[in-house]
Amino acid sequence: MRQEIIINRKLPANIKTKDLPLFQNSLSARFERLHPLILKNGWVLQDTIFSPGEIKFYSNFTHNSGLGPLPLAKRVAYCATKSWRKIPKGMWVIDEWSANYFHWMTDCLPRIWEGRERDRDCPVILPESYRSLDFVTESLQLIGLKVDFFKSSENVHVDTLILTAKSAEFPNFHEDLVEKTRANLSISSIKEPWRKTYISRKLASKRIANNETEIELLLQKKGFEIVYTEKLTLPQQIKLMGETKILVGLHGAALTNMLFLPREAKVLEMRNFDDDLTHCYFNLASALGLPYYYTLNRGDNKDTIMTNFTIDLEALEEAIKEIESS
Repeated sequence: MRQEIIINRKLPANIKTKDLPLFQNSLSARFERLHPLILKNGWVLQDTIFSPGEIKFYSNFTHNSGLGPLPLAKRVAYCATKSWRKIPKGMWVIDEWSANYFHWMTDCLPRIWEGRERDRDCPVILPESYRSLDFVTESLQLIGLKVDFFKSSENVHVDTLILTAKSAEFPNFHEDLVEKTRANLSISSIKEPWRKTYISRKLASKRIANNETEIELLLQKKGFEIVYTEKLTLPQQIKLMGETKILVGLHGAALTNMLFLPREAKVLEMRNFDDDLTHCYFNLASALGLPYYYTLNRGDNKDTIMTNFTIDLEALEEAIKEIESS
């Protein structure tokens, strides 16, 4: 059984007529998703799930595009020599993108909320490699969810396996489940949010600003704090967002933290010029009901995911003025 999702979005708060074509295709979306399943006697084989009773793989729950016969056969051969471990119950919530901050926060956590509706005390099952991802371990500690890590050298036989499905078709979001992430993890400030926060990518290996110093000087004059999320724990980032009224950043994973902003906050994304495809943060702001602002900037190339940017300082200052006067 599949669930149909229909989404309609508003244009950015500072939309310019000439930029309408960049956002037009993202204003509505329709997609289907799978409902969670409960499997009896499920097998975890490397990165996919097999039901021996049905003689069936559930790769549509473990991979974004499923797996064909040859990849599945290779996994069976690879797992044939592994040792076995049996556990009474577990929850599967990941796919091949999940070791990324954005995808963990916007897809895996929503899958956890659905899994917990079936069994609140069911532990999540994760590969041992996830133990080294601080945002994974810290978020699970905040939730109070137990984890059963499995080694690459073993298969896992689960008596009762809650098999969750991807919450939305990328780059869309399941609004109800995203709201549960906000409700479960965000921290409300004891006073009205006051911070103006700029998330710098100076320490990142890609997608950095060529004129970062000029950006920081401009924003500091406007009362912004310069933040490097690489230096903060997840609880520190969540607390910071709870105190923030304006969030500014380049396209990058740290903008995912808008999940933890107050409802009255505003978001400004510095985007790549002429990019009409990369809308994940516009879409996320829409799912959260946050006013979204943007500037267009010259990238070194058209690939927003890989390029560095020269930020249009005049456009940035204009957008900040518009946010503060709204």
